[in-house]
Amino acid sequence: MTEHPPEPPVRRGVFAGWWIVGASILTNTLTTAVFAQGFQAFIPFILDTFGWTRTQLSGAFSFRQVESGAVGPALGFLVDRVGPRKLIIAGGLIVGIGVMALSQVRALWHFYLVFIIISAGFSAANHSITWPVIISRWFRRHRGRAVGIATTGPIIGGAMALPSTLMIQAWGWRPVLFALGAITAVVVVILGLLIKERPEELGYGPDGDPLDAPPPSTSTERAAAPARDGDQGLSVRQVLRSREFWLFTLFLGAMNISSNGFNVHQILYFESLGMARTTAAATAVIVVVASGIGRIGAGALADYVDYRIVLLGMGVMMAGSQFYLLAVRADTILLALPFAVVMGTAFGGVISIRPVVASRLYGLRNLGAAIGLLNGATLAAGVAGPLMMGIAFDLRGSYDLAIWAAAALAATALVMLLFMRPLRKEV
Repeated sequence: MTEHPPEPPVRRGVFAGWWIVGASILTNTLTTAVFAQGFQAFIPFILDTFGWTRTQLSGAFSFRQVESGAVGPALGFLVDRVGPRKLIIAGGLIVGIGVMALSQVRALWHFYLVFIIISAGFSAANHSITWPVIISRWFRRHRGRAVGIATTGPIIGGAMALPSTLMIQAWGWRPVLFALGAITAVVVVILGLLIKERPEELGYGPDGDPLDAPPPSTSTERAAAPARDGDQGLSVRQVLRSREFWLFTLFLGAMNISSNGFNVHQILYFESLGMARTTAAATAVIVVVASGIGRIGAGALADYVDYRIVLLGMGVMMAGSQFYLLAVRADTILLALPFAVVMGTAFGGVISIRPVVASRLYGLRNLGAAIGLLNGATLAAGVAGPLMMGIAFDLRGSYDLAIWAAAALAATALVMLLFMRPLRKEV
């Protein structure tokens, strides 16, 4: 009796890869609501409770950057060897339980210790390394668009700053933080148990194509599937010897320093200009909502446009938004709006294009390690951002000097793009 190979599964409804994208969005919504953009809502209340200086508080965020930078390369290697799903589950547990513990701190050293522990889990569960690797395996032609959409979770998480502020005013910051931590732990673990790391587990190729699908034939498809794609790619040694790796790292590091200070101090900055706390929190919400334009837009553009042009646009916008604050006293929500929209768009774009460019430059074989190395260097550079702004305010009673430095750094980083080569395309 002749045996016939099994028929490939028939796709019905939405391609499963988009459900993976949805899981990334929900995971990052929760983790950023309690430990990144959305955590800004808790900062003024924590300062009111303990009387710490802004430099003291900023130190915790800088230590987080150091820890994330150190963990990033190791995490990238683990992604390639044990798989991202296990790391997402472990990271979700650490973030959730850690945030619950953070709600009970009574001293500065408690805050620092718990903050650093949460950082390790956050690095594993968020959109920096694990999720981009999974998304890159599920998509080829639409990879930039998919990664861009998958990184939009912080938009919702950051938008939680305003409702979190209102809840804190009603119930206090400790109960609110504890409850959000518990929700995060439960939901992220469930999502991690449900997801599939590769489309082949369901009998598909990337983008839902048959496993034996022919190579791309149209110019648009060829542009979206360079020769280093698939499970081929560079070795870690080749990645480190690449000129583009170091130039891209320097560019991303400068962008991270420039933006990271605002991730911690934005609400405090606008409060220092005379804004009410809830109004200042609203500016943070606008930034993260606007970042969706950058996350989705830059990711989609990277499928069709030279990545250097996209990076140029993001860098110009970031520097321009900060020079705007130096030129205009943005003490009302209307005056703060141009900064928030432009800064948010630039911030989001830099985040989403990073794994897309890495996957196209280096392939999928060691993508986790490549992204981990990129993140390690750039996150470590971000240590300077919060400290720079905290020290400037504590010494001078103003953030202006730190904003000058951040804007100049973002503008200077654009020089790196002049020396980066275009991506190699299939012929």
